[in-house]
Amino acid sequence: MDRFATLRGSLLLREFSDVGVRILAEACEERSIGRGTYAFRAGQPSTALCFIGRGTLQLQIREGGQPLGELKGGDTLGNFSLLAEGEHFLSAWAVSDVELAVLERGAFENLRKQKPQAGLKLLLALAQDFGERFRDASGPLREFLVWQVSKRQAEGR
Repeated sequence: MDRFATLRGSLLLREFSDVGVRILAEACEERSIGRGTYAFRAGQPSTALCFIGRGTLQLQIREGGQPLGELKGGDTLGNFSLLAEGEHFLSAWAVSDVELAVLERGAFENLRKQKPQAGLKLLLALAQDFGERFRDASGPLREFLVWQVSKRQAEGR
């Protein structure tokens, strides 16, 4: 997998220069998820931002639950993991073989120390992305997001 191409194709990083994308790509690891397995399950610790390079992940509130939607190449998941410690809100099941570029929280913290401008720009992109997702969400997904944000606020995260 070409991590630079994966990140360059991400809508989250659409405002990043090629230099900024290269800096982030160097901090990422590659991970493969086989068809029919979970990338992660709801309730597991959320420790990384994942960029989908290839394949399709189906989001579910719980294992085997009603699908909320699908994510494909260019999409990201685990966006909250770099903003605050916590657990995955949803489960992500691989509809097909999936390749991810993964930015772990520890690698992100190192990046912020070494390249503070890149780290800050990514944090701003994550905040903007959350606002757009929240604005565009409707029905059960919007109710779920409101519930999760309220839960985190009550826990002091």
